[in-house]
Amino acid sequence: MNIINIFVRSTNSKSFIPEIDGLRFFAIITVIIYHMNTAYLKQIGYSYEEWKNLVGVNEFSDLGWWIIRLDIGVKVFFAISGFILSLPFLRHMLFNEKKVNLKDYFYRRLTRLEPPFIITLTTFYLVHVLVLNESSIKLMPNFLAGIFYTHLFIFGVPNPINPVTWSLETEAQFYIFLPFIFIVFLKLKKKLYKIGFILILIILSIYLKNYFNSNNYSHLESSILAYLTNFSVGVIFAWIHLKYASTYFNKKHYLFDFLGIFSIFIMFFFYKPQAYWLNNIILNLSIFGLIFSAFKGTISNWFYSRPIIYIIGGMCYSLYLLHFAFFFLVVKYTSLIIPFENYWFNFGIQVSLLLPLLLLFGSIFYLTIEKPCMDKNWPQNLLKYLTIIKR
Repeated sequence: MNIINIFVRSTNSKSFIPEIDGLRFFAIITVIIYHMNTAYLKQIGYSYEEWKNLVGVNEFSDLGWWIIRLDIGVKVFFAISGFILSLPFLRHMLFNEKKVNLKDYFYRRLTRLEPPFIITLTTFYLVHVLVLNESSIKLMPNFLAGIFYTHLFIFGVPNPINPVTWSLETEAQFYIFLPFIFIVFLKLKKKLYKIGFILILIILSIYLKNYFNSNNYSHLESSILAYLTNFSVGVIFAWIHLKYASTYFNKKHYLFDFLGIFSIFIMFFFYKPQAYWLNNIILNLSIFGLIFSAFKGTISNWFYSRPIIYIIGGMCYSLYLLHFAFFFLVVKYTSLIIPFENYWFNFGIQVSLLLPLLLLFGSIFYLTIEKPCMDKNWPQNLLKYLTIIKR
């Protein structure tokens, strides 16, 4: 059997866009390396300030400058989610295709995303209790808040059971918010009103991002109110992609490869401080440029459409759920290998060891847990299977 067919995401042909899964690769690999560095630092006993003084983080010629910005992949994930989730709504709006059934929409989100999330959060909760000897009673509020995607709203900090799930809470808010955006958008009759409505949402999100961060509203600074602009980038590009798919995006040009490279540099350069409204605007414009180049650039499109790239990108949900805890577990052993005095040489060894192990572990989880959930009929199939067993 073709290994590509084994790993490629189970979806209908209209939904599978290799460039999008390729961009997911960009997003996940940046986040993975960012958290790999975090885990390695903690294991070898460096404080964050000590590490910054050691490697340098003030100039873009310093590797540390790039490392501290690699969590930018989360914002790219938000834009990708905006693209994917808006497609059926936009197809209905632009081409009068079947109207989105909201019951099916939310049911699909639950059956597709909840099982891997619940399994990992429950497993990590048990690890904290049974292996790390933490109090099950004290952690239970964190677990319950995490299950219902409300941890940041309640506690104002990421969930200690699996800290990276803060972004999944933001994503869940977008899933709920998006249909209502389109409902209002479609009710507006004049084009000027529609444009004004979208601009108001984007401007409000930029303002709130700055306001929440500047005033230390930790319970709200990672909410959809602050990150709607990131999702909007994907929604806007989805509209352009659908509108001009047959006439414009079939043609590639090297000029857009330069746009992609330039966009990545600008993304990193203006990423921090995130709260500044100008940084926020330029960051999102550069994310748009990155996505655009993945479809229009000759080399960029070739790269993001490679099977190995879009296969790893397609596993991003599994890798995202697992990588943080996996690194903090495994780095205890890999960090014993310290052959060089130079930090970057030693960190490079960690990357060469931990990344293949994560891909192996993540692949197993993806094939056994996540990918089966991509079949929208899996709950019915499971029920039939259990019924047969009982007989």
